[in-house]
Amino acid sequence: MQSQYLMVCMRILVIAGMIDAKLTSKILPLQSISEVNEIDLVRRVHYQGEKINCHTPPTLFLKFLPLAELWRLGTLMFLAIFKRPQVIIAFGTVPHGVYAWLIGKLTKTPVIQHVMGKNDLRLTFPGQIGRGLTLHAVRHSKAIAVRGTQMASWLTQQGIPSERLFSPQNIHNFDLFCPDDIRKPEFDLIYVGLLSPYKRVDLLLNAFAQSSEVIPNLTLLIVGDGSERTKLEKLAEALKVREQVCFAGKQSISQLPKFYQNAKVFIMTSQGDGLPMAMIEAMSCGLPAIVPNDADFCDVANPKNALIIRSHTSDAFSQGIVSLFLDEQKFQSLKHATQQLRQENEIFYSVKYQTALWRKWVLKN
Repeated sequence: MQSQYLMVCMRILVIAGMIDAKLTSKILPLQSISEVNEIDLVRRVHYQGEKINCHTPPTLFLKFLPLAELWRLGTLMFLAIFKRPQVIIAFGTVPHGVYAWLIGKLTKTPVIQHVMGKNDLRLTFPGQIGRGLTLHAVRHSKAIAVRGTQMASWLTQQGIPSERLFSPQNIHNFDLFCPDDIRKPEFDLIYVGLLSPYKRVDLLLNAFAQSSEVIPNLTLLIVGDGSERTKLEKLAEALKVREQVCFAGKQSISQLPKFYQNAKVFIMTSQGDGLPMAMIEAMSCGLPAIVPNDADFCDVANPKNALIIRSHTSDAFSQGIVSLFLDEQKFQSLKHATQQLRQENEIFYSVKYQTALWRKWVLKN
C-alpha cells in the first residue's frame, strides 16, 4: 500500500508579503516540519530564517512596482522549473494566489492557497475587480487554508469540497501578550491594524465622534499606518475629535502589548478581514472587544467576551460603545471572560500544534 504521505526531504516554494512579524507567525510551522529541508521564499523585502532562501527584487526594481511584480512572477516561474518544489504555498490571493495558480498550472506543481480574509477574494465591497479570477485560482488549488468557519462555509457554497479546506492559525505568544493589572489605562478605546480602506477606520472615527457627544472625554488610540492615515487624520479634524484621538503609527510586535495594556477596550470596524490577530492579541491582554458580526470574528469573539455589532453602521457601533462604557458590570464581565481565550487556546496557537496541522497538508499526496 502506498504511504499517505511523501516521506522524503522536501523543498517548498512560498510567495508572501506582510510585515516580518506576521510572516514569522505563518511560516514558522513550515520551517518546523522535519521533512521540509528547504524553503524558497519570494518576497519584496528580504527575510531571514532557518531553511529559508529569500529571493527579493533588485532595489532599482522596487522603485517601480509593476517591474518588481514582474520580477517576482518570473522568479517564481524560474524556481518552479529549475528547483522543482513539491508544493507552492501562497499567503494571500492578491496577487500571490493568482501567481501561484498560474505557475502551478504551467509547471504541474500542486498549490496550497492561504486565504487570509474577505478582502483576499475581493468580497469587501460590491463590484470589486478581480473576484472571479481570485476564486478561480483558489478553486483550482490542491488545498485551501482559511482563517475560520465563515470563509470555509462561503467557499463550500461556491462548490469547493470541504475536504480540501483546513484552518491553520498564526503562532501567538500568550506570554508576550498578557494583562497588566497594575497599570491604569490612559485610553478608552484602541484600534490596531492597517490604515487601509477595507479596515473601515473612517467608520470607527464617525462612531467615535457620535459616542463623544454622549461621553465627552472619550479617547481613542490608533496604532498602525497605511495609505489612509492622512485622510483619517483630516477626518478626525473635521469631526472635531482630533485632540481625543492619538495616531501612534506603526509599532513593533514587541511593543504592542504596552499599547494594548494602555487601553480599556479593543475596537475594530473592518469589512474585509478574516480572523484578526489584533483582536486575539487584545483579548490576551485582557481587553474586551467591540467587533462586527463579519468574516470570522465570531470564531473567537462571542457574547461572553465581546460586544458584537450586527449592523455595519456608525450608529450601531456608537450605540455599542456608549452602552459598554455606561455599564461597568457588563464591562467587567466581558473583561473577565477574555482570559478564557488563554486557558482554552494556548495549545491551539502553539508552534507544535500548527506544525502538525501544516505537515498533514504539505505532505499529503
